[in-house]
Amino acid sequence: MKLKTNDKTLQPVLNAIENFAELYPIAQTVLVEAQWCSETESEIRWSRSENKIFVRAATKNGMLAGLGKALQAKVGQEQTMQSRLTRLEAMVDVSRNAVYTLPTIKRFLCQLALMGYTGCQLYMEDTYELPNYPYFGYRRGKYSTQELKELDDFAFELGLELVPCIQTLAHLRTALRWQYTQPMKDTPDNLMVGEPETAKLVEAMLVHFAKTFRTRRIHIGMDEAVSLGMGRYRLKNGYKDHRKLTMEHLKLVCELCKKYGLQPMMWDDMLFRDHTPMMNYYGDSEPITPQQRAEYPENLSFVYWDYYHDSKEEYLQQIKRRGCLKTIFAGGVWKWGGWTPNLTKSFRDSQAAIEACAELGVKEIIVTLWGDDGAEAPLDCVLPGLALFGLNRFETAQKQDTDSFCHLLADCSLEVFEGMEKLDLIPGMPKENLEGLVPHKLLLYGDFASELFMPSLADNPTQLKEHFEQLEKEYHNQYSKTNCIHTQRMLELYTGLAKVLALRCEAAQKLHQSWIQNDKQGLKNVQNLLKKLSDAVAVFHNNAIILWSCNCKGEGMEIIDLRLGGLQGRCAALSRRIEMYLTGTIETLSELDEPCLPYHGAMAKDGLTPGRESYGEIVTANSLCHMFYI
Repeated sequence: MKLKTNDKTLQPVLNAIENFAELYPIAQTVLVEAQWCSETESEIRWSRSENKIFVRAATKNGMLAGLGKALQAKVGQEQTMQSRLTRLEAMVDVSRNAVYTLPTIKRFLCQLALMGYTGCQLYMEDTYELPNYPYFGYRRGKYSTQELKELDDFAFELGLELVPCIQTLAHLRTALRWQYTQPMKDTPDNLMVGEPETAKLVEAMLVHFAKTFRTRRIHIGMDEAVSLGMGRYRLKNGYKDHRKLTMEHLKLVCELCKKYGLQPMMWDDMLFRDHTPMMNYYGDSEPITPQQRAEYPENLSFVYWDYYHDSKEEYLQQIKRRGCLKTIFAGGVWKWGGWTPNLTKSFRDSQAAIEACAELGVKEIIVTLWGDDGAEAPLDCVLPGLALFGLNRFETAQKQDTDSFCHLLADCSLEVFEGMEKLDLIPGMPKENLEGLVPHKLLLYGDFASELFMPSLADNPTQLKEHFEQLEKEYHNQYSKTNCIHTQRMLELYTGLAKVLALRCEAAQKLHQSWIQNDKQGLKNVQNLLKKLSDAVAVFHNNAIILWSCNCKGEGMEIIDLRLGGLQGRCAALSRRIEMYLTGTIETLSELDEPCLPYHGAMAKDGLTPGRESYGEIVTANSLCHMFYI
């Protein structure tokens, strides 16, 4: 779709959108008539005729929000919109191996602007250049200062605020691996509070972002510092309550923010874990009083993050615990479990949270897009979840209302995105995956000889195989119905993954069955299945390489290569061991001799189904690597 206008202010913005964000249908040309009003007017008005859109707004941000709604509207429709939020920002994780390229972020920013967002946060633990610290972000795909300035300029052109979201205390494991960090290192994740080198590092971070970004707002992180003071700090200084350490460091960081004209916000979990037994963030406690608030730096905002609860009442309870704090709510679109999105949970939890925020007057919302455990799921898969928040900025909307944004920005229906989740909606599992379970990941990486998961996931492996075979056909058919290259790449990825999972289920079933029955011909047939599985993994791996390379910097992809290459290597090694057994070179296959027990790692609420696990817990029951913690 081509966007034309006679407005000199708006034309560069439309050019940027046309250059980076494909709009569908492609062949259509739309004339945009812009009417700018006073900044004191908060309403946005738009109307749609055949090939013309009228938008009246005070700012570029309002203009693009109105344009986004109008582009998906029918001829003759019009609307006056009033924002229910002061800010709506998406937070994109660029610290879990996937550091998105500038064109990818620019396309993402264009989509955000059209969906009604006011800004974007870049979550960078150590994936940014830090002057005078050459090993900070080394080999991590870090953004240069110039790259960040370019993204900031681009966001500003769209009327968006680009905000740095960093870590100034915990979540710094990859940064703290280098020798130079020893004087400032408490545990593998945490900085050492009170050290001059720690203060020097944090000040360097804040100086860098004060110079690099237009915004004066900064997210200083400080979440999940649960082992604070229990590592090298304790050996050097003795025991000190982590609450005192947190407050000491928080005051230092906020003083430095004040020094450089920055307005900090922080994840607030460490403040609320102290009110509950066993450090439970989502417990119950009395609301924060003005006296308690006075203990914290006055220039600080507090971010309550919650992507887990399914009812409005639960969010109301947690928001009320914040009392008189200046609270920002952070929800999320689930893309961090594995290769697939979990839109079922995203929609349910987001709608409940949005309603709670509206009732209690929370005016700022952040939508997090985490990339836990390797950022395997593509960024594009979260589009409907983002659209739901964007629509709810102006009026109450439901998941089905996001379908038009899917067609506009991805040339496919909401149903296509929801279909990606079916890789986790396996037979015997609930139709709504509200626990964020990831059976697809357990099956993909879980060893099919030393089986940990299959017996607990499927009573009927043949039925499970047929489920994945049906999905392979479904994704293949959907591929031919879209012209969006980004959607096509995702569908290619999931087509390949479904085939791998189907073959994996078949190979595992026949391997263990043949062994129990002492069927040597069956074991030979398994060797053929392993070859087919290895070939299918190679195709899937190639699709993953293409998608990653088109969206992300090269650093970090080696983790995907190691995981999928390891799966191919496992197929070859197991086939060779079967051959050695059949020829009498070895007496037995001990990994098949040992009986399968019910899985007793992370569990679902039913106490039977394996829960969410990371790669290290999935791939083996053996030691993946040695970790020395001090």
